[in-house]
Amino acid sequence: MRLLIYFLLGGTITAIVVHLGSSGRGTLSAFIATFPVLTALTFILISMEGSSADLCEYAKGLLLFTPAWVCYVLTVLMTFERIGVWQSIALGMAIYAVASWFLRALAAG
Repeated sequence: MRLLIYFLLGGTITAIVVHLGSSGRGTLSAFIATFPVLTALTFILISMEGSSADLCEYAKGLLLFTPAWVCYVLTVLMTFERIGVWQSIALGMAIYAVASWFLRALAAG
């Protein structure tokens, strides 16, 4: 039952973000998508179901992978008009994966 609630919450927020983004309110949509409600909810749920060490690892992971996420967004922004949305997303995800691997390796020492 918990997983269904998590799924519905995530789906509802995604639906709101898509609706706003596709109706000319992209800045508001981006604000909602990046507003830390989902992160806060995830913090709460991890703390309820896991340990403080789990929560700490999640928070550190968010910080670790933020630069890779910025690379992904910039890639999509700079390429979607030239190569199309699907290809720019795929390219952005590939860059995200490589940057994430690099950052993880760097953090591991």
